[in-house]
Parts: sequence; C-alpha cells; structure tokens
Amino acid sequence: MTKLDLIRIDRTIEIQAAPERVWRSLTDPGELSAWFRVTVEGPMEPGKEVWMTSQEGSCSGTRFCVWIVEMSPPRRLVWQWHPGMVDATVDYSREPRTTVTFTLEPVGKATKLSIAETGFDEISLARRARVFGDNSQGWAEVLAWLKDHVEKNS
Repeated sequence: MTKLDLIRIDRTIEIQAAPERVWRSLTDPGELSAWFRVTVEGPMEPGKEVWMTSQEGSCSGTRFCVWIVEMSPPRRLVWQWHPGMVDATVDYSREPRTTVTFTLEPVGKATKLSIAETGFDEISLARRARVFGDNSQGWAEVLAWLKDHVEKNS
C-alpha cells in the first residue's frame, strides 16, 4: 500500500428508503445505537461531542468520542473522531482526528449514501496503516448493518 492509498476511504451504498428515513437512522440516538451497535451518550447536534460505547464483538465495551461538525438534514452529516482509538491506556487527545462525511442523495424512491473518511495522512505513521485498514473494513461492515436496519424498519 502506498502513502496515497492511505489518504481517504470512500464507500457508497444504495438503501431502499427515502433520504429522510436514512437521515433519521444516522442522527437519532436510538436509531444510531441500533444499527451502529453502540450506546450513545450526548446530543447529536453540531458543535457537540457524542460518546459511544461499542456493543459489538471484540470491541465491546470500547468507549470513543465523535465531534459533530455539521448537520444539514437530510443531506449531509459530518463528524470527526480519533480512528482506531481502542487502547484505553493511550491518550489520543493530541493526535489529529479524521473527518467522516455522510452524503445522502435521493435516487428515485431510494437513497444513495456515500461515506468519505479523510485525514489519514495526518495520523502518525506508527498507526496510519492499521487504522486505515480497520476503518476501511469497518465501514463496509457497518454500511451493511445500516442498510439492513433501515430497510427492515421502514
């Protein structure tokens, strides 16, 4: 993998539901908890931090924070986080964050959801390849969870 390969993650999925329905799944704490398999603490509002605790597999119990940067319903949600923050003994507060942008576009009666995670080039070389790989695989998995959740609950 070259340095250029480690700059951003892009994923796109089509969900058989209107953008407003997909938006609710991304921004309502109860809905987000269900499909993202986390507990959510804090308001989903621009300028706020939201703490999440994983309820899934080997990451179960891992607590992490996302900073809500932008909410433009029902088209765009942007958050920042420390990617791969899984070691509770390490202080990541001085490490740069990556930015995750969710973009929703209507496609007939469906929604094209695109996710872009950028900023990996700012992550330390010691962590970059691992967190990029983890998140690249992770976004593919959680998008399937989101699609399943929305389509079963629409």
